[in-house]
Amino acid sequence: MRLLVDSEFRPAHGILGVGVDELRWLRPVRPDDSLYVETEVLEVRPSKSQADRGLIRVRTTTFNQSGEQVQMYVGNLLVPRRPAVG
Repeated sequence: MRLLVDSEFRPAHGILGVGVDELRWLRPVRPDDSLYVETEVLEVRPSKSQADRGLIRVRTTTFNQSGEQVQMYVGNLLVPRRPAVG
């Protein structure tokens, strides 16, 4: 989680976690491991109740120095929406 919080992943300049659909620890992590995180946006949709916000689903995978997956989760995030252009 710290890798994600400290990362440059800042969709729409702000996020608020609203839940996790899946969470898996796939391999043990050792003290000397080097870890990195990849995040993939799975879905983007406008909020039904707040026009200035949207919801995104992201899959975040943590890898060790050997490229092995050690953790994976799918999170749901509330983000501000950009104003409509027009």
